[in-house]
Amino acid sequence: MSAKVTAALVVFAVIVGGIVGYVLGLNDGSRPVPMLTEENRRLSDELASLTKSIADLKSERDEISRRYEALRNGVSELERSVNSLTQENSELRNSLSDLKTKVEKARSVIQKLEKAVPVYNQISGRDNILSILFRDLQLQQFQNLTLFKRQLVSYWEGIKSSVAEYDPALTPSVDRVINSIDGVIDYINWLLQAPGQNASPEEVLRWLQRYPQSFDAYQNNVLRFLDEFMVSVSSQIVALRDVSP
Repeated sequence: MSAKVTAALVVFAVIVGGIVGYVLGLNDGSRPVPMLTEENRRLSDELASLTKSIADLKSERDEISRRYEALRNGVSELERSVNSLTQENSELRNSLSDLKTKVEKARSVIQKLEKAVPVYNQISGRDNILSILFRDLQLQQFQNLTLFKRQLVSYWEGIKSSVAEYDPALTPSVDRVINSIDGVIDYINWLLQAPGQNASPEEVLRWLQRYPQSFDAYQNNVLRFLDEFMVSVSSQIVALRDVSP
């Protein structure tokens, strides 16, 4: 066999060997295909599961967003309610405070008016003293004017004590009355000196001219005190009306 033939055979053998090797290699490489198909299926399932999870998460996110929005609206409404209640509570506290102040003022006025009752009762007793005065004058029984003056002073001092409990500012007015009580004694003496039925007009005129002005001063002081007392009581009644709830 020539060298050229031998070389050709060698080349052919190499080519055939390469072809066989390729075919064999191709057959050996076809074996992983099922594994790739399974892996592809597994990856597809994971992708589908992941896609579903993402969709679920988006749905859950949307639900949370709706709940958050509803909660935020609820909080806003609650804040408005709290602000409204706070305002109402503040107004209620102010109203209660005003009412409490009025009640305290009303109680104070009522207590003061209660203290005026004894004064009024004692003043009402003044008519009894006057009736006794005129009775004794008619009976000519004023033998002890000193005792009568002492009783009259005691009467007005009792009024002064009650007035001091009611309104101390009125006590000077009672003092003026007490200090002018001598005018009552002067008046009694003047009445006791009245001319008899057979007196001449001149005697009656002289007697009338001796009328004691001190008695007028006493009466004026009494009237002044009574006026101040009634004005004070009236002002308390007005105050009570103004603070009434």
